[in-house]
Amino acid sequence: MNDYMDNQMKLNNYIEGALMAALAAMIAIVGLYIAPLQIVTTFIWLVPIVVVAVRRGFYTGILALVTTAILLMILAPPWQAFIYLVQFGILGVVFVYCFSNKVAFAKTMMAGTIVVAISTVATFLLNLLIMGLSIADLATLFEEVKESTLIMYESMGLLDRMQEQGIDIEESMTNALALVIRLIPATMVIIGMSVAFITYFIARKTLQKLNLEVTELPMFRHWQIPWYFIWGVIVGLGFVIYGDFVGWETGTTIGMNIMYMFFPILLIQGLAVFVFYYYKWEISLLLKILLLVIIVVGFPYAIMILLVTGLFDPLFNYRRLGLDKS
Repeated sequence: MNDYMDNQMKLNNYIEGALMAALAAMIAIVGLYIAPLQIVTTFIWLVPIVVVAVRRGFYTGILALVTTAILLMILAPPWQAFIYLVQFGILGVVFVYCFSNKVAFAKTMMAGTIVVAISTVATFLLNLLIMGLSIADLATLFEEVKESTLIMYESMGLLDRMQEQGIDIEESMTNALALVIRLIPATMVIIGMSVAFITYFIARKTLQKLNLEVTELPMFRHWQIPWYFIWGVIVGLGFVIYGDFVGWETGTTIGMNIMYMFFPILLIQGLAVFVFYYYKWEISLLLKILLLVIIVVGFPYAIMILLVTGLFDPLFNYRRLGLDKS
């Protein structure tokens, strides 16, 4: 009788895993064939895999993920499916493990961020390889865009007006494009981090709707990054300073990318500190609204203050929280 029940349970696991794999593959394929919808499908195609992993266990989740990968390789253009799996497949493994084993939010996001950062950069390089392009080719493409924009401004008479006001629009655009090109790796990583972040919350909300157990999520105002995250900023700053000092442009670019990757994390951390005191301070609603208005009006300065606050909060622990709530 026990053997029969075990076999029946395994069969149920396989059936549900196969169904969820088919659903995940279908969602991903829709995004691959209808490009505008990929903005949405990227965030939700892993959700069925996470659900079956929580319901049926880690190994069933992995089996469903492998089945999804096989279906994608069969039903979608092989190279396109391969690139998609390289970018998001490892994130699926991490989420399957973390959700099925009830890993804390902070550790889940840290692991997801690391793997998706690596896989996103790898995907970007693979895309360049497939298209036969290089960073230099991208620079040429951006230069062509700049020239087209300048011609359009000149035809509209805007170029002369800007020059009369002492604005060198060509130099400004050249500097901006050079910065964009230098920060391409970090931009790719930030996009990947955003995917991991949004996918986590969609999956978590889905599990709650299905009355499945999820780990406790601390309130946003109690979020806190580990103190050792600061070393990433220190290393990035070190590369920038050393690169500028010895004229090592590659080192400067590496440092800029490292620091740029940490900006969203520090910004969220600083915002968590602000929200904490916004709720804690016993001030009138009028003053709170006035404070928000000041922040909106002085937005660039507010961003800088939040970044600095987020940078030093793990060290000085302004809110008297534990150094690591994970």
